[in-house]
Amino acid sequence: MPDYKKILLIQTAFLGDAILTTPLIRALKLTYPQAQLDVLCIPETAIVFKFNPQIRRVYSFNKRDKARRILTFIPLLRQLRNEKYDLAVSAQLHFTSSLLMLMAGIPNRLGFPRQKLLTMTIDLPKGVPVVKRYLRLMTALTDQVYDHQTELFWDDETDERVESEAGEFLRKHKTVIGIAPGSVWPTKRWLPVYFAELIRELDKRDVKAILIGGKEDFQLCQEIALLADSEALNIAGKLSLLGSAALIQKLKLILTNDSAPLHLANAVQTDVVAIFGPTVKRFGFYPFRANDRVVELDLGCRPCGKHGHKKCPLKHFNCMKNITPDTVLKEVLAALEMG
Repeated sequence: MPDYKKILLIQTAFLGDAILTTPLIRALKLTYPQAQLDVLCIPETAIVFKFNPQIRRVYSFNKRDKARRILTFIPLLRQLRNEKYDLAVSAQLHFTSSLLMLMAGIPNRLGFPRQKLLTMTIDLPKGVPVVKRYLRLMTALTDQVYDHQTELFWDDETDERVESEAGEFLRKHKTVIGIAPGSVWPTKRWLPVYFAELIRELDKRDVKAILIGGKEDFQLCQEIALLADSEALNIAGKLSLLGSAALIQKLKLILTNDSAPLHLANAVQTDVVAIFGPTVKRFGFYPFRANDRVVELDLGCRPCGKHGHKKCPLKHFNCMKNITPDTVLKEVLAALEMG
C-alpha cells in the first residue's frame, strides 16, 4: 500500500452529502495517520468540516455561482498545486472536480467509475446507501473494513449557545423530542396541521417538543406552535447548523422530513423518525441507525423526483396528505418505547 503523505478530499455537494462523507474522512485518517488531510467543499458546507480534528485545512469553492467559479478557479488551482498532494479522493462526479485534480498535478486520483480523468476507480454495486457508497472508495486503498457512523464536531461556544436557548426547557421536561418541519422543497414537508395535531397528542403523554430549523423555518414553526396551542419551544433560526446538532444530541428523538436534520441526528446518534413523501429510501439518503424509522406510503406516483418539487405534479399530494398524525404518533411512541 502506497504511503500517501498529502491527501485532498473533494466533496462539493450539499449538506447531507457533506455529513455522509465524514466516515470516509475518518477512514482515510485511520489508514494514513501521518498524512495531511485537507477537504475541498462549497461555502455552505464548510462548517461541517471546520472543527473536525482529522482535517488540517478546508478549502471553499463556490462552484454554483458561475461568476465566482471563474474568478476563484485559478487562485484555488494555484493553492492546490503548491501543496503538491500525492492523492486526491473525489466523492463527486463533476468534471470541474476532475479538472482540478488533474491540473493541480495530483498523480493519484480516486473516484467513482463515471468520473473522468481518474487513475483509480472502485466497483460500485447498485443499491448501496450513500454513506456506504462514499466509504466504499476506501476499497481501492485497503482491505480494512470501517464503521459508517457519521460524526460532527463543534466548539464550547456552540454548547454554551444551546444551553442559553434550550437548557431550561430541557431541564424542566423529562422527555423532549425535536420536530423539524421544514425543507427547501415544499412537497417534502408534512402538513403543518398534522405536526400540530401530533404535538397535542404528545403533550397528553408528557412528551414535549422543540421546533428546529433555520431562519427560513421560523414562521412555519411558529404557525405549528400556535396551531398546537402548546408550550412547544420554537428555536428555529436561533442556532447555527452545529448548534442544531448539539441540541439534537440532547434529545430523545427527532421527527423530521427528508431533510438536513435527519443527517444531523444520525451524526450525533439520536434516533430518527423521518417522513418521506415524494422521495424514497432507494435514493440512498435515509436514516441508517438501528432504531431509526421511515414513515412512507406505497403509491404508484412515488418517487416523483429525487429532490421533491414546489408543488405535487399530480396536484393531489397524497404522499403526504395520506400519512395521518395517528400513523406518525405510533412510530414516535414506538421509537420512544412508549407504544
